Amino acid sequence: MKVLITGASGFIGSQLVPRLIRGGHEVTTYGRSQPVFEGIRAAEFEHITGDITDKDRVFDAIKGTDVVFHLAGFISYRKADKPRQYEINVLGTRYVMEAALKHGVKRVIHTGSIAGMGIPKPGETADETIVYNLDGLGLNYCDTKHQAELEVLKYCQMGLPALILSPGIIFGEGDTHVHHHTIFAAIAKGNMFGCPAGGVTFSDIIDVVDAHLKAMSAGRPGENYVIGSANLTYLQAAGIFCRVLKTKPPSLIIPGAILECLGNICEFIFPLLGKRPPLTRQIAWLSQRQIFFSSQKAIAELGLKQTPFDETITRTAPYYLSRMGKVAGKELALSKTH
Repeated sequence: MKVLITGASGFIGSQLVPRLIRGGHEVTTYGRSQPVFEGIRAAEFEHITGDITDKDRVFDAIKGTDVVFHLAGFISYRKADKPRQYEINVLGTRYVMEAALKHGVKRVIHTGSIAGMGIPKPGETADETIVYNLDGLGLNYCDTKHQAELEVLKYCQMGLPALILSPGIIFGEGDTHVHHHTIFAAIAKGNMFGCPAGGVTFSDIIDVVDAHLKAMSAGRPGENYVIGSANLTYLQAAGIFCRVLKTKPPSLIIPGAILECLGNICEFIFPLLGKRPPLTRQIAWLSQRQIFFSSQKAIAELGLKQTPFDETITRTAPYYLSRMGKVAGKELALSKTH
């Protein structure tokens, strides 16, 4: 089929596009710069240069397409990024859905996030029926991802065959997320002394990409599917990291008040130095909540396979450690134990 992918240079796109090309599909990517994929030549796919907020350009790019994967989004928990996030996450999604409806696209797969779904009640595991409950808390990434989902559902009511896939925090090969690499580096060096009190749904990149491919023909339009691999507290996840990396696990739960104070300080100081803050108030607030979601719906309707978190970390540790400049010996040892 003729497939168009927005945000193809991102984490999911970097793994999805090669799978689509090897599957025999005619692939076009859309974005501000041409993405580079490992093992894939530029001649094997077409690239259209354009911004997701350029409505006319988006409409032209989608014309004649069978399937659209809408991956483009702006992940940030900085208050200063809210205006640009609204443009990309909400307006960009609106333009993609409007264009897909106009041009008769056969299937649209929108990549959402559990961040746009809300937070379960303490001690509960939520599912796709949860009612969004984060309005007014200043969580701009969560708000704009939720608003993007509403855009998708609005066009579904007009007849667009679109569905939503909502992963948790994704780990895997191709990840360039600075915080994830920082976590690996800190644990590998034995420098992680404590964790926030919360937890979250984690996702393996292989499971996420497999679900996107399945969604080309499976799943119901107008539905959201949580694509999670494991629900773990941050302390539990850190324990698995440390067991794989053979380092001492953290035992301290960092008080939320301290985290939020540090987040506010970082947001004030780092921009003055011309740097992005490593911690923000929004991240600190969210890290204290246990944000657990069930993936049973995706298991039943998309055939989702959930990779155990320890297998994800064991498989991907060499990738993360190599990018952090770890010694080759430790990487080799990890590779041989898998």
